[in-house]
Amino acid sequence: MYQLHYFPANANAQAQLNETVLRVGPLELDLIDRTAKRGDRPIDLRPREFHLLKYMMQRIDQLLTRATLFKDVWHYKFVPETNLVDVHMGRLRRKVDGANEAPMICTVRGAGFVLSAIPLEGSPTRSAERLTHPAAGEACPRSVERTLQ
Repeated sequence: MYQLHYFPANANAQAQLNETVLRVGPLELDLIDRTAKRGDRPIDLRPREFHLLKYMMQRIDQLLTRATLFKDVWHYKFVPETNLVDVHMGRLRRKVDGANEAPMICTVRGAGFVLSAIPLEGSPTRSAERLTHPAAGEACPRSVERTLQ
């Protein structure tokens, strides 16, 4: 009998293969138990919300367009004229960004969405104008600014 063994080229490859928990700032997603939490607060996610959050956490600080989300999360081969992504993103945002927590999910008006590792401080308004030109006292993660430029 032959036995195949896989030996990764380096230790980082092994760590990535064994990664079962995704972490972005205070947000944590357990891929085995299919649980999520922000800090100590558990987040109850529906299956599609879990998949959407996983996809976003694997692409921290990247602008994700609606077309990309339709293709990669919903597995659509076309972009329908619907607000499906916006509805799911709204539900996910309400669960991830609690009432007294700085928002982590940003909507870039007319473009898509960004999950930021650095929560936005200040107002929960998430328009592109506010992200690129924050009002006094609002912090804007540099990575989101670079994404928008």
